[in-house]
Amino acid sequence: MSNTDPFKRFGTFLDCSRNSVINMPTLKRWVDYTAKMGYNAMTLYTEDTYEIEGEPYFGYARGRYTKAELKEIHAYAKQRGIELFPTINTLAHMKSIFRWKNYAEINDCGDILLVGDEKTYALIDKMFATCSECFESRVIAVCMDEAELLGRGKYLERNGYHERIDVFKYHMAKVCELAKKHGYEMVIFSGDMPFRLATRNDNYSDISATVQVDVTDFVPDVGVLQYWDYYKRDKEEYKALMNIHQQIKADGAWYLGGVWTWHAFNPENYYSTRALRNSMQACREQNVENVAVAIFGDDGGECPRFATMPGIFYASQIAKGITDEDEIKKNFEEMFNIPYDAFLLLDLTQRKEEDEYCVHPTRYILYNDPFLGLMDLTLPDSTRADHEELVKLLKPWCSHPEWGYLFQTAHDLCAVTAEKCDIGPRIRAAYKAGDKKLLKKLAKELRRIRKLVEQFHRSFRKQWMIESKSFGFEVTDARVGGVMTRLNTCADILEQYIRGDIDRIEELEMEQLDPRTPLDPTYGVKKYQTYWNRNSRYYSDIVSACVTDKPEN
Repeated sequence: MSNTDPFKRFGTFLDCSRNSVINMPTLKRWVDYTAKMGYNAMTLYTEDTYEIEGEPYFGYARGRYTKAELKEIHAYAKQRGIELFPTINTLAHMKSIFRWKNYAEINDCGDILLVGDEKTYALIDKMFATCSECFESRVIAVCMDEAELLGRGKYLERNGYHERIDVFKYHMAKVCELAKKHGYEMVIFSGDMPFRLATRNDNYSDISATVQVDVTDFVPDVGVLQYWDYYKRDKEEYKALMNIHQQIKADGAWYLGGVWTWHAFNPENYYSTRALRNSMQACREQNVENVAVAIFGDDGGECPRFATMPGIFYASQIAKGITDEDEIKKNFEEMFNIPYDAFLLLDLTQRKEEDEYCVHPTRYILYNDPFLGLMDLTLPDSTRADHEELVKLLKPWCSHPEWGYLFQTAHDLCAVTAEKCDIGPRIRAAYKAGDKKLLKKLAKELRRIRKLVEQFHRSFRKQWMIESKSFGFEVTDARVGGVMTRLNTCADILEQYIRGDIDRIEELEMEQLDPRTPLDPTYGVKKYQTYWNRNSRYYSDIVSACVTDKPEN
């Protein structure tokens, strides 16, 4: 590879499993844009969202792709020089199928398939068969990541205790046999499981880790490892970790970076480009030839794919050896007919250096309960001003002929969060002061905010239907509809209290605790001048302490 050539395979990795399954027009639009950028590969991350013959419950009611759809997008991509290959799961991340009783037999525990059971391998064989029929590429990514409880459920009951590395090696060998049967080269995620097991180190970001076991036969011949990492800002750290992965399997290493889209309505292009710049350069120096950039949709698929265009484009420029920021921005505007920095507004509060390590406040402000206020103490004094400023900055771009729908949704979300961010603390303060006159005004504010949420819901629905199949939006209806209902309920309760129908509001009697600093009285609210960090990710963490399960949507 020269300094100006792209990688051997340089692709994008699209999550089509977390409620939001990308529709066909959007897939074709994505192919067109990424091909123009210089990408030559693409993969669809499908847990159970693809058709398998004889398995009607596999992806049932989830918007799964039919074989005809997969063949159609494959042919479209091929015409534009894009190698389309499948990414499936053959170990963990299979929770969606286990809601159906006919898959209960092959559930080890959690979202993990049961290793050693022939029914497991019969299902995986069918997965390969579908992929082989629908894709010409002889590359298939099989993941096998994040299976921390591997062998600790039904497997343990049947077989007794075995070291995880032995269970993993057995399963990987079986899956590789099936890959070989169908003529595949198998790409295995190695960002955690192979790394942890081979180094006996649970921290898969530890650059001082060393291989502790004999790895001569760890990865079968048809398997290659893909190191995934979306976090680091230091090129040498990437190189060190790539070197460890290459010690586990020297030949054919892949790398998967990412543009952050998980657990949010908005992306983190700025943060992601800082990481991608270093990881891509590390790939060149470590002779990693196959590189992809991922977009995941954890916990609901709420972030639109095309909001990531700055990050996806930036990665393509770095791959070509273009590193000058001004040149990258100029090239972006020529392709997308909108300034790079204007598009970066979709990052919302994450667009600035000082906020890049924080979780998306718009999401947790939207879902934060007005009375419980689990997130109230994580919001700095600048929150309302931050979001009022964003409303003004986003407004001019809402009429853009191609990208306006993205800006309209972000604008309407910030219109909500600018008003909702401090409603809880103001209600609590008025309640403690016994100011019923103010509480009456705040009840009216709750109903006004509800109308703003309703407007956001309309724009978000339009955005969803532009980019995704309609399946999965019922989750958003339940979540955002719940916000609207709760706002009305809280207004009703305040009015009951004002009239004297009730003499207290239990939630407002509760002492609030800061979720960032449990059991540590030395850290007060004033210590924090920015939003919460990335510790809380799930919708269920934000809404109520009474919800303990964390569903993988």
